[in-house]
Amino acid sequence: MRGLRLGVAAFGLSLFAAAPVLAQELPSKHAEIAAAETNINISVGFMHTDYSEGELDSEHGFTPGFGVGGSVLVPSAFTNVDLYSSLAYGFSAGSLTYNGHYLFTGEPLTATDNAVFNNIDARIGLGFPLAGGAMEAIPYIAAGYQSWNRNINVSGSIGTDEFYSAGMAGGGLKLDIPLTATVVASGSAEMLGMFGAHVSNNNFGLGFSMGNSSQERVSLGVDDALSGPLHLEASANLAHFNYAGSKPSDATYGLYEPLSTTTQVSVNLGVSYSF
Repeated sequence: MRGLRLGVAAFGLSLFAAAPVLAQELPSKHAEIAAAETNINISVGFMHTDYSEGELDSEHGFTPGFGVGGSVLVPSAFTNVDLYSSLAYGFSAGSLTYNGHYLFTGEPLTATDNAVFNNIDARIGLGFPLAGGAMEAIPYIAAGYQSWNRNINVSGSIGTDEFYSAGMAGGGLKLDIPLTATVVASGSAEMLGMFGAHVSNNNFGLGFSMGNSSQERVSLGVDDALSGPLHLEASANLAHFNYAGSKPSDATYGLYEPLSTTTQVSVNLGVSYSF
């Protein structure tokens, strides 16, 4: 029994001795999260697009691109509540393979879409340290804009020059977890409503307003503090959305915009400067 009492006492003393160390580690983990989230950044990468209008038309392929952005995570006037905001711009352009049909004859057609994608995203939210600062949950509201310049080249015939655009608004949740003394992993999921969607066909001088729809996004990322304020970043992103199309009753010359579905997966690698 005496040995058991001594063992329990030793275990208690070890916990007491470790408590100051743990107290130091938790604030340092929160500092790692703040450093990863407070930066200006630039990245390059690739995006795969899979687009379809039911069984009528489809497009798929990889396009290279780049992104720039910045974000901040700073303490608020309230204990254990941080202020979060971010702004990001993404650009991607390249050749997609179009599998569809000629507009007036309906004959099958395979061609190339010289596609250009633009995306702007803004977030604002609150950060809540969890587990004493060992991780951080960041619920946020989001707004943005996206566009797609769809330029299908058809040899020996008129092509399709269309411009899709839409505004977005919604919200999401981001979770940051330090893995090591320099590496912070993150994950986010968000739901956006798409509004004000419009498509213009420049070849025919036509344009159609489209109904409201939704967009879902999931992202995973890793931030590694290389040296001082210089960080290395990597991310993988998935976005799925629909363009609701226009009403057949609003057709012009028998033409209208059908419902379409798009899934985009992107991978990016970049550097950031933490401040």
